[in-house]
Amino acid sequence: MRAIRVKLRAMKTSNLVIPTILLLLGGTAYGSVISANKLAVEAGMPYFAYAFWQMALASAVLLPASVLLRSRPKASLAHLKTYGLVATVGLSGPLLILAFLADKLPPSVLILAVALIAAATYLLALAVRSESFRWLSLLGVALGFGGMLFIVLPEHSLPDPDMAIWVLFALLLPASAAINNVFTARLMPADVNSLSLTAGLMAFATLLLGILMLLIDGPVALNHAGFDGVWPTLWAAAGNVVTYLCFFEILRRAGALFFAQLNYVVVATGVLWAYILFGDEPSVWLWAAIAIIALGLGVMNYSKARSEKVS
Repeated sequence: MRAIRVKLRAMKTSNLVIPTILLLLGGTAYGSVISANKLAVEAGMPYFAYAFWQMALASAVLLPASVLLRSRPKASLAHLKTYGLVATVGLSGPLLILAFLADKLPPSVLILAVALIAAATYLLALAVRSESFRWLSLLGVALGFGGMLFIVLPEHSLPDPDMAIWVLFALLLPASAAINNVFTARLMPADVNSLSLTAGLMAFATLLLGILMLLIDGPVALNHAGFDGVWPTLWAAAGNVVTYLCFFEILRRAGALFFAQLNYVVVATGVLWAYILFGDEPSVWLWAAIAIIALGLGVMNYSKARSEKVS
């Protein structure tokens, strides 16, 4: 009996090898996108045009790939609802928020806003009764938002104290992502795979952002800001493709609880990218915020695992 348990444990561990690789790949990709945003916006790419070109380039790769691999996006009402929700609040919303704040906050601070997605998702899920109340999860939420206070309140935690208002604006990012995480699960059709779903939602996002770009920025070419704007746009498009393919594949293979650990990778690699590209070395207060938010994520993951084990 003991030998069987050992064998089952080994099989379970081996089944997590690919999700773990995808977790590291997706987290590193998304952590780098935030630094790419800063480079593109500082080069002179308008916000909506920058977001549109990311999705257009991603769609130009994913749609032909989905056709060649016989995983074309489906166009039923259920699928269109999923594309619309994810493309609006899960993809375009955070994309525009990050682009707008790219030249207003250091990348390391924006990365911590991403790390709050798990806490915001739990609060919204609790509000709509798709999650049960757990004291440990509530503690994780409190630690996450407490970490953000370490950025907003201390006088020397930011390069410029006037940035504090933009930190509060950055909280729209986890709020938008939380809406996506909670309600996508309710709309998601059963007959989807990672490639078709990612291709479909990015095509939908391309149409949406294309209309917004024409209305707000007018027609803007990819090379509007020269090479300094083109290469970070290509980088961000590739990063989003990798992130979302990993996201859906991890959910399929290992579930949402395992995917929640992506936030650790995003924080760690995002701070590293910001330091390499911009010399953006976090202050003592920012390091404290990183530690507290990481602790909050750990507490939430433990709470969720514990509740699933009991049930």
